[in-house]
Amino acid sequence: MDTILMTHTDGERKAAVNGTPESEVTNESVMAAIGAQALPTPSSNGMLRRRFLAALPVLGLVAESNPSLSAKPGIGGSTIGPGTEPLRAVVFGSCLDTHEHPMLDRTLRLPRDLFIFMGDNVYADKGGIPLMRKKYGLLKHSHFFQGLKSKPVLATWDDHDFGVNDGGAEHALKREAQVEFCDWLDEPEGSPRRQQDGVYQARLFGPAGKRVQVILLDTRYFRSPLRKVAKEQALLGGTAVPTDDVSSTMLGAAQWRWLEQIVLEPADLRLIVSSVQFAPVAHGGECWANFPHEQRRMLRLLKGRRALVLSGDRHWCEYSKMGVHDFTSSAMTQRHPRGTPTPNANRLLPTTYHLPNVGLLSIDWETESITARIYGEDEAAKLELRVPFAELEV
Repeated sequence: MDTILMTHTDGERKAAVNGTPESEVTNESVMAAIGAQALPTPSSNGMLRRRFLAALPVLGLVAESNPSLSAKPGIGGSTIGPGTEPLRAVVFGSCLDTHEHPMLDRTLRLPRDLFIFMGDNVYADKGGIPLMRKKYGLLKHSHFFQGLKSKPVLATWDDHDFGVNDGGAEHALKREAQVEFCDWLDEPEGSPRRQQDGVYQARLFGPAGKRVQVILLDTRYFRSPLRKVAKEQALLGGTAVPTDDVSSTMLGAAQWRWLEQIVLEPADLRLIVSSVQFAPVAHGGECWANFPHEQRRMLRLLKGRRALVLSGDRHWCEYSKMGVHDFTSSAMTQRHPRGTPTPNANRLLPTTYHLPNVGLLSIDWETESITARIYGEDEAAKLELRVPFAELEV
């Protein structure tokens, strides 16, 4: 019987399955640990074995073909091991319609232990897969992206790099778009992102006591169609309105199952990366408030855990709270044409920012607090909010 080493999707290499030393982990011990999931049984038959391996990402597991990947810092399938230095500076941004811009140069000058692309990393919803591949290539070889690679880089996508404006599960070329996304990030062939449907993933950074879990959600691949109203009934942000259909979904069943397992991982702070806003009230555009039952489900899942949300999409910056803090940074290379935000009863600060920007999350382990700042092209912070760890518990 072949021995299969299992790792979680977040890249942390597991030394044991139900107490079994790594050197003794076999298919039988793995199946005993996860037998309740009713996965296909591995056998010498090639087809069944492939089915078994293909089912592992549903549980946040993958057959690790190269264990050294879990110890490397970098992009894609690599991760920082839990014994490394703690995260102190996380830079996050979204919505890049060009790969050359003064805001991108400014971003490279910020202190950074990690950079997170939160979606709309390229604009390729018009022109199909060939245009998408070309734009990813331009970004990948740009001065900006190459400059980021000195530290770890993580990414999820939104609608324009998914391939359809406001698109969701109905997108006919979503699997092809996922291949282009993975190629951009140089995801290894054995990466869960190349085996699963959707680009969700999680990573662990830092030692015990100062461990950060970064969870990147996919709010596109499985998302149900938006409920929309006529233009004369539209809100300021558009025609999307909350649905009362509790069978509709933002994340899809497989991603929810994965997420429910991932949040059981020990962590002192969790950063939930959502390409669309979580906390603001419904505004006519895309947001979690359009799926209130999914929003409530997320809050139940995070209850009692120290967490915050990082989001993009809107082409302006604001800080909100609805059960969990949500820091929105958007767009890196565009200005919002209207220059005013949509109403938001959950906004924490009265000020919003509508010019090109990037976010910086500073984690102070000594004072047990985070500070979220928004920077424009000049040196001064445009928005700033400090939150003690105690207030981040959902």
